[in-house]
Amino acid sequence: MSPNRPSFERALQLSLGLAGWLVLGAQFARAENVVLHLRNGDRIAGTIIAEDTNRVVLATSWIKELPVPLSAIQRRESVTNAVTPAAVAKTKPAATNVVAVAKAAPPAAATKPASKPPKPKRWKANLTLGTDVQFGAHDRELYTGRLKVTYERPYKSDLKKFFRSLFDYAVDYGETDDVKSADRMFGSVKIDFDVGPRVFVYSLAGVGYDDVRKINLEYEVGPGVGYHLFTRPKFIMNLKGGVNYQAQERSGSPDVENFYFRLAEDFTWKLLPRVTFVEKAEFFPRVENLGEFRVRLDSTLSFAVWQNLTLNLSLLDLYDTDPAKGVERNEVQIRSTLGINF
Repeated sequence: MSPNRPSFERALQLSLGLAGWLVLGAQFARAENVVLHLRNGDRIAGTIIAEDTNRVVLATSWIKELPVPLSAIQRRESVTNAVTPAAVAKTKPAATNVVAVAKAAPPAAATKPASKPPKPKRWKANLTLGTDVQFGAHDRELYTGRLKVTYERPYKSDLKKFFRSLFDYAVDYGETDDVKSADRMFGSVKIDFDVGPRVFVYSLAGVGYDDVRKINLEYEVGPGVGYHLFTRPKFIMNLKGGVNYQAQERSGSPDVENFYFRLAEDFTWKLLPRVTFVEKAEFFPRVENLGEFRVRLDSTLSFAVWQNLTLNLSLLDLYDTDPAKGVERNEVQIRSTLGINF
């Protein structure tokens, strides 16, 4: 990758500007008796025995280990004594249950100050790094990296509605027999606001380049509306639609800039306790000519190997009906990486 190209400097400056919007954070969970209020209206009472960036594990009176995805939890409520699911079912609001427990406690225990509930984790980050090196009849080197940072916060007026932001930055570089086979960088920022139980509005912006596909600089920006189709503990899916302005400065071909419709979907599927599949697909038909379009498909299968470490197999598929001169319409990249969750 050549640092002297003006297009590279412009793309890097814009990408670093996007990265300045975000700050990483992390915190550790502690064991305690809680009532978990789920987004679907259910409540689960028990003792937290483990917690990581993806789930909370409870011990209850009917199961020793019950994993609950963090994405399914609306809020958690600490209590001073152990609580059973049956006790929660007999009480209406969780707060009533907490008062009842406090009255039933011995007088000495009542003098103890109640432990403060842990602050909910708003920031999450995932860093993946990978390399594919081969020396022999053919020499090949491929290096890839990706950083995702998300922030999620409920409204004070309605804890079922959220403000979210996502920063996504990816870099790929590789050579095969001393010929450049990958030289790509792209960063994006997406912000969305819930305006109803399932409906949200969003705005996104992205910038980058792809030297192999003869794109010196590309950028996009556009608003849209989305719908939370599924919000299950093990399966979350969103549908989105909007308008995008996209521009590409190309080498060896005329520059292009057009308006596109954006139709997209994304889902997260917890296949097994240690296996997660994440997929995002975007379809961009050109507003003035629907026969011209672009497609981006990005999917990752992750396996948790130890604590916050994951092994990942990723697929990136890019398709453009009108690419730069001498470039294939379709490009597929398959990568294996090691991931760290914060």
